[in-house]
Amino acid sequence: MQLNNTVIVDRGNRPNVSQRVGLRAFFINDGAYVDPFEISSVQLFKRDDTYSPLTVVGSDGLVSSTPLMTFGASGQTETTNSNFDSSNYVPAVTASGIYRVGTGDYVVVLDQTLALSGFDTNTQTEVAASSLSAVDDYVDLWTVKLNSASKYQVITNEFRLNEDTFFAFTEPLLLTTSNKLMNKHVRLGEVVDLKVSTETTVQNQNLSQSVQNIFKDSVITSATMEIKKVNQDLNFDGPFTVSSFTESAATATSQPVTITKENTIIMSFDTTKLKDLSSFTNGTFGSLTGTYSVQVKYTLLNETIISPLYYLTVS
Repeated sequence: MQLNNTVIVDRGNRPNVSQRVGLRAFFINDGAYVDPFEISSVQLFKRDDTYSPLTVVGSDGLVSSTPLMTFGASGQTETTNSNFDSSNYVPAVTASGIYRVGTGDYVVVLDQTLALSGFDTNTQTEVAASSLSAVDDYVDLWTVKLNSASKYQVITNEFRLNEDTFFAFTEPLLLTTSNKLMNKHVRLGEVVDLKVSTETTVQNQNLSQSVQNIFKDSVITSATMEIKKVNQDLNFDGPFTVSSFTESAATATSQPVTITKENTIIMSFDTTKLKDLSSFTNGTFGSLTGTYSVQVKYTLLNETIISPLYYLTVS
């Protein structure tokens, strides 16, 4: 995924110990994404240290031990505060904040490319991310208050840092991909995630199956998606670009492109914003319903891949 135009590696994409790792958490209540009222901190521990909860969590249910690394929004806890804005993220030694990607979608960045540190308010000490430089299983503990009247609680997630993503080959790696748009029909007024799956094939026959399996996960980076309206009525121009490869999430999308660990490319498509396009307001767009094309563009090792056009219907 990208955070403020910086590529970071999601926790599910086999991150290694020397990358910028995005530790993302999604908050859902009654089947809908919601923003917690407050996020006090995000603290990282070795998973082994949490097998007995009392080793890191006190009798009050809150974190009481010194973490390996901690993140906070510059002294702010209410998620409506501008310190949570993703635009604040800049890869630098102070990039230890908590950032809001979208409704109910938050991320912290464990950046092992720089001397990242954070301040632990429990022990009043500075902690350094370099403590997580070893291959191991870790947990991220999110201390949150779901609403103003509730108590703080700790939500636990897991991730692993690897080093087996580094290889040397004696011949060029031959990778091929095929994509498929999983959405075929959208109703006008819906906000849906467009999902494009990816099948990856390693053509090198002399590579072991264990190595080939690695490239089935997390091989795609820097993905973008383009949506266009296809006009079949000769009285109207077209196609019209609804959301281009290069533009920000300002017209048709509410969240940036996400890549899952299975190399599925996801982007939110907000059909309620179609009426705000200048081509629609000036009368050249035609009907908001009809056929739209979807195309993805992504990096595969040293290649830039642009998929064929896929089509969906907005009714």
